[in-house]
Amino acid sequence: MKEILSHYSIHKNTISLLPAKHIDYYTIVLEQNRYIYVKQTPIEIIKNSCLNRYTTYEGVREAVYHYTGFKRKVPIPINPHQNIYFFPTHATNDYECCWISCDHVLQINQTTKSSSSLTFNNGKTIQFDVSTYSLKKQMQRTLECMYSYMDSQLYSTV
Repeated sequence: MKEILSHYSIHKNTISLLPAKHIDYYTIVLEQNRYIYVKQTPIEIIKNSCLNRYTTYEGVREAVYHYTGFKRKVPIPINPHQNIYFFPTHATNDYECCWISCDHVLQINQTTKSSSSLTFNNGKTIQFDVSTYSLKKQMQRTLECMYSYMDSQLYSTV
């Protein structure tokens, strides 16, 4: 029997948040060695994980926009000190939107013109109805966000 949690907080072993069309849960969380079923939607988990760091999703999103200029499908630094950055696969208000941890992505492969597979560093592979170009672009944007954060920290200590 599946264990279903009422809430979940992202941590270092969280790989992805996948939306689920199920009566008992709304998200399937992929961790390093297990799947977790959660009654929150993926965006609720992202927002609550930001709150656990004493910040808001809206504030983090605004800061990323300020430093990078990204307006759509904005990568979210959940905990930059632990290198935990997530990026959305679709618009964040789209039901199909999955959230992926940049740190766990090993490889992106094209399966068809409009779909791709992501292989994670734990060996698991998941199919997404997103082009390879789009996923690689999201990875690149997330890395830009990471470097922007590192630069801001470097100059704030001077």
